[in-house]
Amino acid sequence: MKLTTRLQTQDFPTCGPWLQPCLHWLGVLSLCAAVAALSACDSGGSSGEGIDPGIVEVPLAYIKRPIPVDDMGDEVQDDLREPRLFMAGGDVYLRSNSTVNGKVTNLTSSVTGGMGDVKGLNASYDGSKLIFSLRLFDPAPNNNNIPPPSWNIYEYDIGTGVLRSVIPSVLIAEQGDDLYPAYLPDGRIVFTSSRQDQAKANLVNEGKQVFSALDEDRDSVALVLHVMNPDGTGIRQISFNRSHDLSPQVLANINGGQIVFSRWDNAGGNEGMHLYRSNPDGSNLEMIYGAHSHDTGTGGSAVPLHFSSVRETLDGDLMVIARPFTDTFAGGDIIVIDLDRFVDNDKPIWSLTGLAGPAQKSATVNTIPTDGTISTGGRYSSAFPLQDDSSRILVSKSTCQVSVNNQNQPCVEPYLSDPAAVEASPAYGIWLYNMDDDTEKPIILAQQGQVFTEAIAIQTSLRPTVVFDKGPELDSVWEAENVGVVNIKSIYDIGDTSFDGCFFGECETSGAINSVADFADPLNANADQRPIRFVRFIKPVGLPDPNDIAFNAPDLNNQAFGRQRNLGMREIVGYAPVEPDGSVKAKVPANVPLGVEVLDAEGRRIGPRHLNWFQVLPGDTLTCAGCHVHDPNSPTPEVHGRSDGTAPSINSGIQTLTYVNTQIPGTAPSIPYFSLNLGETMAEVRFDRVGSAFPAAPEPVLNADLNFVDYWTDPLATAPVPLVPYSYSYDDLDPSILSPAPPAKPLRNANCNNRSPQPWSHNCRITINYPRHIQAIWELDRGAADVFTPLAFADPVDPADPTNTPLLVMAAPDGILDDTCTSCHTSEVANVPRLPYGQLDLTIDPNQNPNNFFRSYRELLFNDLGQEIDAMGNLVDINPAVGVGASMTANGARSSFFIEKMTGTELDAARVIPAGSVDHTTMLLTDAELKLISEWLDLGAQNFNDPFDPAAPQN
Repeated sequence: MKLTTRLQTQDFPTCGPWLQPCLHWLGVLSLCAAVAALSACDSGGSSGEGIDPGIVEVPLAYIKRPIPVDDMGDEVQDDLREPRLFMAGGDVYLRSNSTVNGKVTNLTSSVTGGMGDVKGLNASYDGSKLIFSLRLFDPAPNNNNIPPPSWNIYEYDIGTGVLRSVIPSVLIAEQGDDLYPAYLPDGRIVFTSSRQDQAKANLVNEGKQVFSALDEDRDSVALVLHVMNPDGTGIRQISFNRSHDLSPQVLANINGGQIVFSRWDNAGGNEGMHLYRSNPDGSNLEMIYGAHSHDTGTGGSAVPLHFSSVRETLDGDLMVIARPFTDTFAGGDIIVIDLDRFVDNDKPIWSLTGLAGPAQKSATVNTIPTDGTISTGGRYSSAFPLQDDSSRILVSKSTCQVSVNNQNQPCVEPYLSDPAAVEASPAYGIWLYNMDDDTEKPIILAQQGQVFTEAIAIQTSLRPTVVFDKGPELDSVWEAENVGVVNIKSIYDIGDTSFDGCFFGECETSGAINSVADFADPLNANADQRPIRFVRFIKPVGLPDPNDIAFNAPDLNNQAFGRQRNLGMREIVGYAPVEPDGSVKAKVPANVPLGVEVLDAEGRRIGPRHLNWFQVLPGDTLTCAGCHVHDPNSPTPEVHGRSDGTAPSINSGIQTLTYVNTQIPGTAPSIPYFSLNLGETMAEVRFDRVGSAFPAAPEPVLNADLNFVDYWTDPLATAPVPLVPYSYSYDDLDPSILSPAPPAKPLRNANCNNRSPQPWSHNCRITINYPRHIQAIWELDRGAADVFTPLAFADPVDPADPTNTPLLVMAAPDGILDDTCTSCHTSEVANVPRLPYGQLDLTIDPNQNPNNFFRSYRELLFNDLGQEIDAMGNLVDINPAVGVGASMTANGARSSFFIEKMTGTELDAARVIPAGSVDHTTMLLTDAELKLISEWLDLGAQNFNDPFDPAAPQN
């Protein structure tokens, strides 16, 4: 039996300390024994003839199933975002070799009865076992009281012919959908699952109901990575994405032993499947390719390309099926990605600046359009690079056919030009493609209405390096606190790498800042000159499945979410200070999907939202150095934090012993803050050596409030002088805002108190619901205040106002006493219509449908038409119509005209405050209230951020 070219040229090693080579050759022997019953280890099949060198000489496993159709018999287009697609009639087959006479065995029919389905086929490293996901037929598909069968993981032993469910307990196996299993080098199994056991434990810690959360499109429960022992025990969740993590494989070359997989990044409309990798315990999770490569298909940016079904080639490249999410008959192009040199299409890793591409290229010479047009070159649904020192690929391919007047014809003229021609349903067969000479030969001929896919060669392969779970290097105290640490070398890495004192348009004004070192030196700049003062850590809110029969889950109406549905629901975890050099180091919740927002001194987000969730292992440290470079002039722009691909941080840390000459407040003589470790960031000094080198400043921990203390400026200095400490605290809010009447929940939970005996802890959550917390601000009794009376519109549009918002001329105070925002901003008083001040009504519509936004919410966040009082005393739209721009936007506080108006500060709203309008800076909104409004806007101005709030609109 010819196994592979590579095996023929190697000698048997001596077993002993060379464990992995020994395992390799033991695998060869077991493979031959296992397949003997099928092929007698002969030279080419039952015919006894020699093998054509263009075919595969080892056993093949593949999946055969019918083309999926719906209840009406119409074809169902596969969608990468719906990996649970089930089509009765799928089974795993084993073929003894690829000759015409190769023996074929159905391995799963004894379980499926021909009515189940299978997917995610992989083999063990020694070639003796197959592993895959299997789902049984649903005997009662219309009975909502009986859940459908789950996708379970099965293993087939080739030598013994035994097929088993890896998780022996049916009760445990049916607790979630388990898909796409692969063997880890240590024998464990990695797979993707809807179980979300650790995420459920987090819900318990947060005092919430327990459920498996939906993906961010709210279509199905999110599938995330898990690992388990070979016997199905020890199931543990290792990834915490809010949408799917799919098709894990284990790398054998670059970063051998790590898991590579496709992640559906779907935060805030990101909507892309990128390639990620992580250690088997979930640590070192990072994106490695594809963040800015979705426009590389034939449809360009109009039809984004996504990276799925990843496999590793023998030389360490990645091979993927590149395709849109759907509408391409489950097929696409085979793309080979040069992972060790590129982080994106034609964007090399930083150390290889200037390297020419391509980063990705088609594996075949066939032209495969990926924009849904007819593909005359056919389509590929799977690809498996052989591990035999050749450049051959086992592929599932469909040749092109068009349907003309319900008759299938080849994709040639005159059929292609026929106006009635449409691409016919694919007929996928198994082919062998040779990349050396661009030839391909059929192995299993296609059958109409059937799909042959996921073909793999049953070969031996060297086990990758075992990457052990982190243990001794983890901090046991942090583990007990269920926290990890985020260490950001400099927030300014996110901005322009040719730093000029600016950050996304926010600049210091003295002109003396040309580097991060200039900011970092307290003798050169004080805190007011820094555009960034804090970071906010947030997390997405998991949403329950309304069809979950385990409990009465809410069926949320889209208006429960707010102005931008794709932002979902979000919570605040806490705030951390940004040190003068832009560094941050603080404890954050472990095993939780997190995002970070960069804030100004008042806690308002600067720059774009973070559109990828990251995670930290308990007791571990996640370091970001040189991450997220967005300088368009950089030779490697838009790198998304890949550890081996980013430039060094813009912050080189402390470089001289005399770098900082500040003193510990209240002491004499002067004592340096630092213990003279060169290269440390300021955040590392505060975090790592509190109480010794930096006794004056406490450890920077997350806080529910915005607290600023200028620990760095010499208190005895005359210039620059320390800034006065300040705090924007939830404790300063009125009790009706902080803790509305039941059944509404408090704005923050008890784990956010930030003081003894209950300090901030990992399960601190701040949840802002507009009707409960923001509307309460408009209705809060504030005592007497002057009212300004609206007189008329000025000529009617201000040419200096780019939003064309009409001017409202205001009279002097009329002497009437008022105590709420809604007393001025209302459309009626005592049932008598009146023109609301500033064309803004902040009241609740008493007649509104429960599923509608509050009137105030609509008025603040949606453009409207100007109104006036007609001769009959009725409130009517102005004729001709005059537009009134929304004063708030879900893009954030700094982009909202409302915040500019309330603070008298020009930010990013690009609107001019009309002359003669009321000065709202003298109104009685407190700093704590403005901070609450700002953080609500930065999160996305959601209507609700608690899916279980009884007031949240439901269908």
